[in-house]
Amino acid sequence: RPFWLTAEQEEWDGLWTRKCFKVWKRADLATDDRVFTSRYVYKLKRDAISGKVSRFKARLIVQGFKMQQDIDYNDTFSPTPGSTATRAIISIATAEDLELHSVDFTQAFIQADRLPEGVNGRFFITPPPGSPHANTSGIVYEVLRPLYGVPSSPRALHKTLDSYFKSEGFVNAGFEESVWRRPSDAKYTADIVISCHVDDSLIACSSLSVMRQFKSTLLKRFAGTDEGPVTQYLGCQLIRDRKNRTSQLVQTAYTERLLHTFGMWDNVHTVATPMEPGTRLVKANCPLTPNLVLQRRYRSIVGSIGYLVQMTRCDLAFAYGQLSQFLHNPGLVHMAAAERALAYVRGTADWGLTYYDLGADKRNVL
Repeated sequence: RPFWLTAEQEEWDGLWTRKCFKVWKRADLATDDRVFTSRYVYKLKRDAISGKVSRFKARLIVQGFKMQQDIDYNDTFSPTPGSTATRAIISIATAEDLELHSVDFTQAFIQADRLPEGVNGRFFITPPPGSPHANTSGIVYEVLRPLYGVPSSPRALHKTLDSYFKSEGFVNAGFEESVWRRPSDAKYTADIVISCHVDDSLIACSSLSVMRQFKSTLLKRFAGTDEGPVTQYLGCQLIRDRKNRTSQLVQTAYTERLLHTFGMWDNVHTVATPMEPGTRLVKANCPLTPNLVLQRRYRSIVGSIGYLVQMTRCDLAFAYGQLSQFLHNPGLVHMAAAERALAYVRGTADWGLTYYDLGADKRNVL
């Protein structure tokens, strides 16, 4: 399809612009140099408000499942902000009427500094389909930047971001290693808080001019797009009423899409509770032989509910906790309970979290 070819070309151009590769003849490699295959992975990016496709994305990835730890890479741990940190920033921004903006980094991994790892400190990939050397035998590419698919690339990005922010006077916010804060001084005359979830950032600041100044500086170091005031983040829609100091975080588009996926949108009898009162899910209801078709559907449903619980739907937490105990071998009783939870979600698809400013006197009491 033309839109996928366009996405591939955008990805390829970006990789070469950022000097991700160096061309080698395979005959010039050392005997222990390792060459891995590569391929494109395609993804539809959807708008969190409408649910419609907003972009066709193609990512060139190394097939990192063929890599070996302590040979091709070392540590892979990379922290990301918990959903509680995201909600805390939104809550504080609501109460204090802060500016809340977002920056989206372009090809984030490629902009990170590569970690010193790999045989001979390097590794190579075969030219991917559609590249200039795809049909040229004996040509390989040395990977000079962290590439998608390499197990340690997320860690490389985090370390690069952490080093940059700390050089700019930021410190970590508590135990959250991917949330940084910077007190006001002569350079930035207002406090700044930034949370980075891979390539998506959430920035809070009390001054619009300082916000613009900081984003301009940030985008000089990391290429990306200024998304302006946040209206959607990590698949959630954020609706702010700054006059009345309220913010609503919902996943309506995501909820509608998952209900359509599981056939629970049309002709569904909605229910008032996520689980039937008095229901107890027990191991005795598991079949002797796992039903793989039922298991696949059950796991997909429970995983989807889990993301709702994590971000906006704490009312589903108990049901999710019960359902998730039987992912290994669900039976018909467990599936019925999972579909009941979806029937409840069908009637509450527009529910979410709403944050209010309680007023300074009440905040102090809390």
